[in-house]
Amino acid sequence: MSSHPTAPAPVLSLARAPLWLLCALLLAFAPAVQAQTQPAATPQRPAFFLEDASPRPLVPTVEVFTETVRAHGWSMLSVMNMAGVLSERGFTVLPVLILEPCSGRFSADLLDNDETRFVASMIPCRVAIYQLSDGRIIISRLNSAAMADMIGGHAGTVMRESGAELERIIRATLDRLARP
Repeated sequence: MSSHPTAPAPVLSLARAPLWLLCALLLAFAPAVQAQTQPAATPQRPAFFLEDASPRPLVPTVEVFTETVRAHGWSMLSVMNMAGVLSERGFTVLPVLILEPCSGRFSADLLDNDETRFVASMIPCRVAIYQLSDGRIIISRLNSAAMADMIGGHAGTVMRESGAELERIIRATLDRLARP
């Protein structure tokens, strides 16, 4: 028998759980439903993700999204070319760009307070723009409203507001792309 005292089991707090754990729990228990405007021909996605098909090719979609982000007063912190990164490692995948738009107003609100700083790993917002094998271009992101419901409190409120604003940016992007 060990002479070491047994530590009490840690209590799981979803409000402070790591993002990977929240994602795993959500994916394990959330019903699979179609994303926002996901084409019917693709497999169903959990409600945790939202997808929209762009009416234009990849490059104009990324350009218009980036311009629209800036026009709404947000910054584009980075654009990561995952297909390029993987290509350097010997893998070939269709184009996948991960963009990181950020609103200083929302980020500062969350990061300026010890009680909400735990969401720092989710800042900035991430949007993926990628090509499917049938050539369609998809704009994908986390469903901020669903995540906000899980987080709750002030952090959830800010996430809901920033997510709504990001959705307006994506709508404006799609509206611009739909014009001839």
